[in-house]
Amino acid sequence: MGKRSSWGAERGISKTDQTERESGNDTQLSRDAVFKTLSNRRRRLTLQYLSEHGTTDAPVRLRDLAEWIAAAENDVPVEAVTYKQRKRVYTSLYQSHLPALHRDGIVQYDRARGTISMTPVASTFDTYLGFAPQTTPVWPLYWLGLGVGLLLIAGLSWFDLVSLPISGPFFMLLVSVVVFVSAVLFAHSKDRR
Repeated sequence: MGKRSSWGAERGISKTDQTERESGNDTQLSRDAVFKTLSNRRRRLTLQYLSEHGTTDAPVRLRDLAEWIAAAENDVPVEAVTYKQRKRVYTSLYQSHLPALHRDGIVQYDRARGTISMTPVASTFDTYLGFAPQTTPVWPLYWLGLGVGLLLIAGLSWFDLVSLPISGPFFMLLVSVVVFVSAVLFAHSKDRR
């Protein structure tokens, strides 16, 4: 086997990861860093808690985070978490998970104060964890466009301004009603999911 020549190759860092680090791209995480972070449940729960409770202006306390994760892991309410359960999570967060997330630039971790806040890089995980903000379709505009289009087709057909192969005013009215009812059922089924 040949001798590895570059610093990154000696440490098992892929060529792409090394290139990203050398280019100074701090706002993007390497694919390996994303997958490594997502592979650990406590790190995923940390990101979930921070996305729900933390802001860059008001960091969360490590104690609160550890208590919430312990409750999630033991399937109990936060109030029912025992000292031993919280301490086990607290220790692993303090010694391992939060320093790793901080090193990757995902969170801002103040070890002395015991506070954690998200960085802009943390938004990388929103899509993977299902935290992406829900965008609602512009249904009123959709319904208005559909209604105007159907009325236009029916009106043009009614006054014999448009001649379709199998058209008649009642046929076009029937087609319009079927399309409209189908659209309503489709929208209703999408909203129920």
